[in-house]
Amino acid sequence: MQRIAHEVPALSGESALRRVGDALSEALVGTRAGRIVWATARLAEMTGEHDVTGLLGLPFDALFEDVGEGLPAGEQDHSIECVLRRGAGAEARVSVHRVCRGEDEGLDRVWLLEDVSRLRLLESELLRASRDLHAANREIATLRERMRRELADREDLLTVVSHELRTPVTVIRGYGRLLLSGKVGELNDEQRRFLGESQKSCQRLNAFIGDLLETARSLSGETVLEVSELCVAATIEAVVSSLEPLLGEQKLDLRVAPEAARLRARFDPARVEQVLTNLIGNAIKFAPPGSCIEIAARSPSRAEGDFVEISVADAGPGVSEADRERIFEPWVRAGQGSRCGGLGLGLAIARRIVDAHGGRIGVRPREGGGSVFFFTLPAAQGAGAERV
Repeated sequence: MQRIAHEVPALSGESALRRVGDALSEALVGTRAGRIVWATARLAEMTGEHDVTGLLGLPFDALFEDVGEGLPAGEQDHSIECVLRRGAGAEARVSVHRVCRGEDEGLDRVWLLEDVSRLRLLESELLRASRDLHAANREIATLRERMRRELADREDLLTVVSHELRTPVTVIRGYGRLLLSGKVGELNDEQRRFLGESQKSCQRLNAFIGDLLETARSLSGETVLEVSELCVAATIEAVVSSLEPLLGEQKLDLRVAPEAARLRARFDPARVEQVLTNLIGNAIKFAPPGSCIEIAARSPSRAEGDFVEISVADAGPGVSEADRERIFEPWVRAGQGSRCGGLGLGLAIARRIVDAHGGRIGVRPREGGGSVFFFTLPAAQGAGAERV
């Protein structure tokens, strides 16, 4: 809208005021003896008038519902906020500032009116948002403290339960071995079979307890590794040897690829044995009788990074695509049915150990059916044993 200036009567400063007023987004108003004698078109816009002609001659303070602490007078140069009357009962908050005294007898004051309604609305919204943010921060702090307490309680529970279970299991296994040794009397075949099954159950329960303790340790801090540069074949062979009785029971063959004998990596052998025991143990659990479990080791291409990959393949039912990431989460069991016993911690622990080495773990479908569980370890670089 083109800005115009009006006056009653002609003022010597008209041209200068018009130029200033037309350049402003605020309203510029001139008064004499407290009445409006000149104003820019912006005042009409702010009051809802068609033009400023109808405002000329009115008392300046009549524009306002409440002039608060009073309009600035004398030599005062501060601003006050007032409620400006508008058409149809609407109101707007404006800041009123006395710019200067008139330079001639026709004008004794010049005022500047700035609409601050939107500014106050934004300030109100900012204050409300600040309060909401403060309340959200308090709620987050409360939730964080609750989670901390729950984690601590869960860690304590796992540790206590695990230790309380391990002691009686150790005693039961010890007496079972003593009876099987025949040192306290001969046993018939049926008694030996019963004791053998009892020993297997104790062994499985002991493995579960180990998983619980491992989980409790993982909640308390980062994994500490004793890393050495080693041949991966030695660790694979150690795990396979310990699981041979289970392979015989399930009538399974196990084949280790010859490439494993020449590959070296940097890893903690005790921790990697845990990973392999879990993966091979799962393969034994799900592989059909008479099938073959294949263990391979290879050095990926340069594009894949300087890592050695170890894999365990079985001809079992496989893992659905939807579960290939989920099964590495705590308390999730891989598979269904009576053969998938366990607490669902083994693969989660394996992933944490592999992550601590800087590698990755996953599962992919096996050609011809089944699964291939794999993990990677940093390839040997000639570094000696160290703690990381």
